[in-house]
Amino acid sequence: MEEKDTMKKEEAPIDNELAPKNNSEEKQKELNNQNIYDQYQKENNQSNESKKDEDENKPQEKIDLGKKSDVKKDSSNNNNNNTEKGKRHRRGKNEISERNYRCPDCDKCYLSGPALTTHRKTKHGYGNDGEKRNRGRPPKKDGQNDNTQTNPLNKFNYFFLDDKRRPTSLDEELNNKVINIDVIKEYLQKIFNQCKNELFQNLVNVEEYSLYKLFIENWDRENDLPIKECISATSKQNEPSLKVNSYNLDELFFIYLKEFAGKTNKEYFWFMIKFIVLFRECINTLRENNVKKEDQTENNKLYTQIYNAETVPEICNDFFVEFMEPYQLFGLNKEELIELIQHFCYWLYSKQYTQSHLTLLDG
Repeated sequence: MEEKDTMKKEEAPIDNELAPKNNSEEKQKELNNQNIYDQYQKENNQSNESKKDEDENKPQEKIDLGKKSDVKKDSSNNNNNNTEKGKRHRRGKNEISERNYRCPDCDKCYLSGPALTTHRKTKHGYGNDGEKRNRGRPPKKDGQNDNTQTNPLNKFNYFFLDDKRRPTSLDEELNNKVINIDVIKEYLQKIFNQCKNELFQNLVNVEEYSLYKLFIENWDRENDLPIKECISATSKQNEPSLKVNSYNLDELFFIYLKEFAGKTNKEYFWFMIKFIVLFRECINTLRENNVKKEDQTENNKLYTQIYNAETVPEICNDFFVEFMEPYQLFGLNKEELIELIQHFCYWLYSKQYTQSHLTLLDG
């Protein structure tokens, strides 16, 4: 038992001698590693300093990378500058250099033949074959079309292109067959019945009405009415009568309805023939005192059977105010009645049946 204890005591110093030796070796390794790291850090710092010196010596643009929007703005400005440099100089519309293609209608100049052709098509109504065409476009329904307001003939030409006046068929000959002599008899009889108390008190039946006789006897004739001698109308009684070779007003009423019967529909023709009958009775009433005795070759002849259409535009305002409004326009639409009065007067002027214009005043 004692031997074992001595062995243990002897072994303890041996362990104590080995421990310090191991610690010194570890410390030596740590020192070596620290020296290697310090040497590496020193060399790395020296290389960074030399690189920094080289960068400082180089000329560089200063860009603040912290603001991305500024960088994008600079790049967009550069792109704009590049595109502006690449753009061609655009000629102004007032520059006439190298514009060798001149429009014969308005003297505008263009750089190329196709540009001139497009201009003539859109502005002057020329077709692909170089011939001028009518565009055939009706005026606006709200009356805001400048061409129809400034040029009455445009309004006259487009009058029956309106939906409410348009014929039911494109075949004018077929439309004329629709509005035949039976339709004329029916419409005149209907007007006679509606207005008998106001206008036809002295007549027993419609057959006694002089305009009825003129229409029924001539509606189916193939040739035009023969021109006869009549009196040129005047608004003053003291002016001398002047005989002219023309149509009297009753004959012009017939010619007007006959010409446009094939260019409208049956419903609108009813409006037209009623307007003509009422306008005729108004003229004979308002101008009764203007009929001169020397102008009456037969007794009881009316104004419209003697005189031409020279003063018709002068009567239109009185027709509307003094004759139509007291009877509440005899059931006719006011706006459409004004349109038809204008059309009839334009027709008279275009056919040279009158030298007077119908002028519309605002308000």
